[in-house]
Amino acid sequence: MNAPFPVDMQAGARSELDILAEADLGRRAFLRAQWFDAGKEPATATAMARKPDGTLLAAFPMRAKRIGPFAVNEIAGAYWPFRGVPLASQTTADELAETLSDESIRKQLGKVWRIGPVVDDDPALVTLKAAAEQAGWCALSRPIGSLFVLDLVALTASGKWPSTKGQQKDRWRVRQLKKTGPVAISHFTGEDWTDATRDAIAKIEGNSWVGQLDQGGDTKFHDADLRAFWEDIAHDHAIAAMIRGSLLHVGDIPAAFTFGLDCGDTRYCIANNFDQQFHKYSPGRVLLYDDFTGAAERGLARVDWGLGDGGYKRQMGAEEASSVSDLLFVRGPILSALLRPIWQR
Repeated sequence: MNAPFPVDMQAGARSELDILAEADLGRRAFLRAQWFDAGKEPATATAMARKPDGTLLAAFPMRAKRIGPFAVNEIAGAYWPFRGVPLASQTTADELAETLSDESIRKQLGKVWRIGPVVDDDPALVTLKAAAEQAGWCALSRPIGSLFVLDLVALTASGKWPSTKGQQKDRWRVRQLKKTGPVAISHFTGEDWTDATRDAIAKIEGNSWVGQLDQGGDTKFHDADLRAFWEDIAHDHAIAAMIRGSLLHVGDIPAAFTFGLDCGDTRYCIANNFDQQFHKYSPGRVLLYDDFTGAAERGLARVDWGLGDGGYKRQMGAEEASSVSDLLFVRGPILSALLRPIWQR
């Protein structure tokens, strides 16, 4: 069998990673080379798993990370919507296990390596876990939470979404906002957004309840480092075409935004928020309904709304779906037994 080999991300793996991403499931299509090479903590090396005939099966873009006193490799990439190993969609666990059993990739990954957050029922992850366990690693799982998902096909087919009452409420909200100034909704992609677009999102985040937390909260554009990541990945035209979002202005004031990725049949809602000065009239909810109905009109089947507060998400049609975990792959029963209580507590 041709052994997998380590490859520096800057020395030739990029085109192969992109080819592999294009052979993956559509909703995982964002896992391209630029996804792993952007931001402050890019992958420093990757390993390519191949069939004997040279066909790519999977890629493992990695960076070094400390977990307590341990230094381990972890799969690189953004936390949102999840971390993943690019995997050709027809790859079987047996095929991948044979490759992972090769000593060269065992050394490259190490006795302990990490991937997370992951979606537990992601078919690619199910294949990866089965293959890794056949090859001698034990997968230690630490639960993170559950995704909230809108089934756009079912909701649209019901004819009751958004509900009549919900639409009436939204029209009332817009009327109230118009008392401050004209209300305008604009849309953008990663192909046509501008510095002004990103500045507006950053301003909304800074004036949101999240941006006003003591530690600054989880902001995607108000945080300069995270903003640089999203700007970096848009240099890949394929990812830029997946980026899609919207802005709601009240007069000249950016009042609310949505931001996410359209991949395959899925709309990943990565961030949404609103300026606190308008909280009485919920501009964020107005814009979210616009975002989700737009996704349905584009033919997308589902919205993955991620983790977090399920209260208002359920009100807008989302249901709790797949569980999300952080995985630590450990080789050897003794080491697994030692790390299990530490990792899972």
